[in-house]
Amino acid sequence: MQELVGRLTALDPEASETLKVVAYFDVLVGGGVGLQALLRGAALLSGTVAGAVVAGRTHRAGPDGARREAPADGGTDPHEGWPSRPVDGGRVWIEREGRAHANDDMVVERLALAVDLVRARHDGEPAGSLGVVLDATREVGERRTALARLRLDPAREYRVAAVPASRGEAGARAAVRSGVAGAPGALSTVVATPYGLVRAVVLGRAGSEAEVSGPAGISGPAGIGVARPGDQLPESFRTALLALRLRPRRDTAHGNAGQGNAGHDDTVLDAADLGVVLAAVSVLEPVAAQQPDVAALARLDARTRAVLDELAAAESVRAAATVLGMHHSTLQVRHDHLTTELGYDPRSLPGRARFQLARLLLRLVENGSAG
Repeated sequence: MQELVGRLTALDPEASETLKVVAYFDVLVGGGVGLQALLRGAALLSGTVAGAVVAGRTHRAGPDGARREAPADGGTDPHEGWPSRPVDGGRVWIEREGRAHANDDMVVERLALAVDLVRARHDGEPAGSLGVVLDATREVGERRTALARLRLDPAREYRVAAVPASRGEAGARAAVRSGVAGAPGALSTVVATPYGLVRAVVLGRAGSEAEVSGPAGISGPAGIGVARPGDQLPESFRTALLALRLRPRRDTAHGNAGQGNAGHDDTVLDAADLGVVLAAVSVLEPVAAQQPDVAALARLDARTRAVLDELAAAESVRAAATVLGMHHSTLQVRHDHLTTELGYDPRSLPGRARFQLARLLLRLVENGSAG
């Protein structure tokens, strides 16, 4: 399916988008997700609230991935004009106001099919329960009930690894080989996020401290979340997803890591290694694109960013020149010019801090997907 989408993109963009919708729901269903995850996926695809009535109960999810309350009037039927489809014992819809979008009908159709397919699954199944455990919008009591089904201790610390859903369940298990986390039956589920589909894998189920201490035995691309008690795993997943998006990307033209859109590689980033920077990036992400330091880096090409990376990291301009294959006097002139352009010296102590933080925020701005 993924290959077919790629081939059709150049021939018929609209058709390829339709196939992407099909592939998206196929991954969700194959990942064993529950109703709320399907609604979240439909909302992300359509850019508006998606809803369903199942067994007389209304469920809704917004395009930000958060659960939405049922209508205040207690109504369980979609408004007239919203794209909707019947399902066994209920109905699904997207709350489109105004003109319909090209793929609205396909999104609703695939949502209805997916809902019917997963209705036979009970929340007690591992994938459904893990989805509840990782959902920050669920009450703590709900998460603890799901943890009990999974035989996970709510007081014990675990870590969550985030890997692109495109790797599939087998690929995720191959990527995560630490202890029982990589064994057959490892706890994992597909999660629909604002950055695409991600497979979340729980690390450290066997009681060994080594299994939650770091990313040993994990192959990328992957992000590893901070350790949290079982009933706080949404935070571990949030930081794992952030780490996945913050991974340095390899500049294929120059062989250097860290260049914004140059393609994905096999790097693994452990959120715990970021320390206080993780908190700073989390707070600043919503306004990252508006930060002058980030905007200044965004205007530079990949080669110039690679020069700055080395200038900020090396012990001296001469050492940086050696790595970059430049004459040190030429690089000194380049350094002076970049210092003027940025408004600070990336080799000074405060300048290094500004540059590194701006560099991380730029990754979040440029890397719109977690794949």
